[in-house]
Amino acid sequence: KTDIRLVNLNGALLPSCASAAMAPVSRSFHDADVDGRLVQLRVFVPGNAPEQGRKIPAAAAMPAVVMACGLLWLGDGLLGRIGLMFNDGFGYAFARCGTPCVQIHTPCRHLARTRVMEVVVALAWPLGFFPCMRLPLVVLHALMLMMAVGELWPLLVWPWLSTFGIFALPISHLLIRVTQWLSGALYADYRDHQEEIGAAVKWAKENQSLLGSDGRLVLCGYSSGGHCAALYGVTPGPTKFEAVVLISGIYGIRTHAWTGMRKLLLAPLFDMLFGDLLGAWTDTDRDRLSPGFLCARTALPGKTLVAENWYLLSAEKELMGLQPFQDILFHSQELCDALKGRGAKVQKVTCGSNHWLLALKIDEFVRPFCESLGKAKSVQ
Repeated sequence: KTDIRLVNLNGALLPSCASAAMAPVSRSFHDADVDGRLVQLRVFVPGNAPEQGRKIPAAAAMPAVVMACGLLWLGDGLLGRIGLMFNDGFGYAFARCGTPCVQIHTPCRHLARTRVMEVVVALAWPLGFFPCMRLPLVVLHALMLMMAVGELWPLLVWPWLSTFGIFALPISHLLIRVTQWLSGALYADYRDHQEEIGAAVKWAKENQSLLGSDGRLVLCGYSSGGHCAALYGVTPGPTKFEAVVLISGIYGIRTHAWTGMRKLLLAPLFDMLFGDLLGAWTDTDRDRLSPGFLCARTALPGKTLVAENWYLLSAEKELMGLQPFQDILFHSQELCDALKGRGAKVQKVTCGSNHWLLALKIDEFVRPFCESLGKAKSVQ
């Protein structure tokens, strides 16, 4: 499936980014095989890419960006759909500057397969004291939790549920959970985000002509996708990247290293979240899934990072200054220090006012970044 959109460039589709006010950008969908499981790739190419019947001159071809995206490691269900539409903006931003982008949403976990919904219900339940809120709460809850249409059956018995008053939401939740348990879908299905990123990288290599790329690759990740991309980037592998771009990523989940009230009050909650979302149930798991910690401890003789140039983008106030959660989730100094310790060139860039509005300002980084890729090619 392919769709073509006219996008206002204020620049060009070629490396110079210096011509054409309006030009088409193509988005298409492809599948990559990961251990017999098909994973969707969302591919964005400039309007003059091969998919639209025009061959790009070798001198004008650019690297392909392989970008991992996520929404709190979720990419399925209602929240996942919202995340897909939001993250498309990054793909279009790269394609507007002549750089094809292959997006993979990984590990694409469904909110219903986590215990996060139990926390949500516990927090939202007091709103049921207001009668006007009961039906909207039950409907929104069911849509967020739904993995199959048949699981919405409690909505059909709302007249009966409404007789429970403030308890309508928790009873609806229990009914849907029982339905999921009977179908074998409850708390299951962990996916390997590193294998899936590897499959996207492999696909980008094998489809160079389709992308119109020059064979070079850039590794990129946003939010929880930045966490997964960082893990891929600090692990020695056969693929070398022109650069690694990490946007508002999460680079450490080592709750056992916390101290004071943070360890006493918040660590149990985050342990549950990281366990449910990533399968990080033990201290060893959380060490293994913390890019900064892992980078500092995998400096093996003869093993280098996948790229020399690293860009770490962050917003002015990721969570609008909400502490300590902003520092817990988006602290990047440990990763920066570890990368520099292994000889990488690290550039920290501030972009946007918060974690979400950053997307509206991403062109301010993407445009000069793509221009630098074109200049690096001309030097080579």
